[in-house]
Amino acid sequence: MTHTDISGIAEERRSELTQQSRFSAVIDCLKVQSDNAPSNQNELLQWLGDQTSSLKPLVYFQESTIAKDANPVKRANNVLKNSFKLAGGFRVDLNALPIWKELVSETRNIRYKLHSWVLLDPLLCADEVSEGNEYLMKAINIANDWIEHFIIAGEKDEFAWYDMGVGQRATKLPYMLRRLIEIDGPPEIIFNFILAAEIHISELSQEDRVAMHSNHGLFQVAGLMALVRDIPWLSGSKSGFKSAKELLKKMIDEHFADDGLHKEHSPEYHLFMRNHLNSFQSTGWIDSDDKINRLLTTVEEISHWMQNPEKKVIAIGDSNNGLASKDRWDEINKQLNLGLKVFPFGGLVIENTENDGLFSQLVFSAQFHSRQHKHADNLNVLYHLNDKPLLVDAGSFTYQYDLPERIYCESTKAHNTLEIDGLNQSRFLQDAFGSGLSFCTTVGPCTIMRGSVHHSRLISSFIPNNKIQSRDGVKVDIQQNRTILHYPNRFLAIIDQIKSPESHDYIQWHHFPPEIKIRVYSAKRYELINSDNEKVCMVLSSDSESIPLKPTIIRGQTQPHLQGWISHDGVELIENTALGFNCKGDDALFVTVFDFSMKNTGEPYLRGGSGGKYLRFALTQDGSKVDIKVRIQPDGSRKIESVIDGEEFTTVIQHDAISDEQNG
Repeated sequence: MTHTDISGIAEERRSELTQQSRFSAVIDCLKVQSDNAPSNQNELLQWLGDQTSSLKPLVYFQESTIAKDANPVKRANNVLKNSFKLAGGFRVDLNALPIWKELVSETRNIRYKLHSWVLLDPLLCADEVSEGNEYLMKAINIANDWIEHFIIAGEKDEFAWYDMGVGQRATKLPYMLRRLIEIDGPPEIIFNFILAAEIHISELSQEDRVAMHSNHGLFQVAGLMALVRDIPWLSGSKSGFKSAKELLKKMIDEHFADDGLHKEHSPEYHLFMRNHLNSFQSTGWIDSDDKINRLLTTVEEISHWMQNPEKKVIAIGDSNNGLASKDRWDEINKQLNLGLKVFPFGGLVIENTENDGLFSQLVFSAQFHSRQHKHADNLNVLYHLNDKPLLVDAGSFTYQYDLPERIYCESTKAHNTLEIDGLNQSRFLQDAFGSGLSFCTTVGPCTIMRGSVHHSRLISSFIPNNKIQSRDGVKVDIQQNRTILHYPNRFLAIIDQIKSPESHDYIQWHHFPPEIKIRVYSAKRYELINSDNEKVCMVLSSDSESIPLKPTIIRGQTQPHLQGWISHDGVELIENTALGFNCKGDDALFVTVFDFSMKNTGEPYLRGGSGGKYLRFALTQDGSKVDIKVRIQPDGSRKIESVIDGEEFTTVIQHDAISDEQNG
């Protein structure tokens, strides 16, 4: 559950403290014996100075959703001059105090970020490396104004106590408080910050208030850890540290698959979490032998795979299209990792190949761990061909769930996957299957992989995801196996095998970049043409009887629903072309082939049998032939027999095992 109001315990503590004199309230927050307690303001300030000077050097916990900047002072000067930019072009002047009551009409994203103090990050990063206090005091003025409104006066706002915002704010509070004490800042502001820190410890120490199910919880734990480690002289620090350590260990297990992939269906959020875990390490808040340090090594290695040939973050789930990978992690590899990377427990495959200095990438997503940042995109495929995008994702849109653009970007029809009866795939938590990756292996020069999903419910594509109720589920019984065959620089084949006791309408969608146009070449083939009027590849589709499927070609449709759109920045949609292949029935088997060779390519041969336990695919190109048979054996193992360009290959994959034939 996401909490947006202050807890009863924290509110009771806030009320108790603000009804006392400021001096008495501060003494009440300190870890000090009553007979040794400071008796006046000067003694109190001296006590705070002594306690602070004995601590380890202060390190700022940089906002993990923003990549490290090589020149933080330059960045701070830039935002002071030009304002801090938020989603949708909204700008905040850091030289003035926000008028908090005027923010209620802004979007959820803007309100959350202002209340979380994300805008203070460039100022505090600059303060950490600069000699003076200019950047610090500008941040202090904004933060103290928030404290006056929402701690001292107890004003209400829907996003003042939003769970993730509380955690992010709490990482900044102790840094500013200690810096204020170090520079002998104004006593009344120091006291305000102490009260605020006390309330935040109270709020974050309650496990039932922590969003254990999402990355929000990790931000909350980071905030609690910052408070109790950087200002240990607060009375709640000892118990708070114990709570933070226990919560952190629980969430590490829940948030990352056994192969190290972050389980929120989004490469961008994996990079967020890499930054987050690294910040824990760099601040010295965790022990050198702690589990998080061991995890960080794996998470960092994986993070280098989270970019495409354009050096942008791979756009799955709520990852923004067009986002430079270095803007999320400045240390990401300059060169694309080559080879096959399989996440058997995470449910993701990334294959990067190179040909004459040009890079291609296949991404196959078969993951459903929770509702967090999950789109209705099971068994989604992305593809880059020779440094250019070919199969693209609609991307993410601003977190206002009832916007038609947001509803579309999350929908099944906006992804390169299978739409059934015009409905969305289910995102009910009860339908989560973890990893749907059945196997992935190389067979000679080819890669073959399969993902499997049992669809038990479908959902209307017109309902915002945060408004879906259990009664909205449409019951179905559909088993879908999607097999991907990839021969780099030759072809990509996407095969869907469907078994259901009832007949359904299926559309296998494929989405292309805005600059790509489709031209009909023949009754069975389509050409993809780039902006230079050059042919990029041919597209062929047929069923197991070699009958071509009926095509649907849409670009920039608005009614009866959006289709044929892509977002590059999360705030605007741009027209692109969507190509769907239609099929109707109970049991169905069909394939779409993207032909990169385009040299005397024959019709694809496709056969299935044994209740989905047998599949054969063959394709001839320029006199060379690929012929692959996949059988599920009685013991559950998969036997793959193939003849590729005249050479025979046989591979056996044990039941529930993923091949470890990977590079990188």
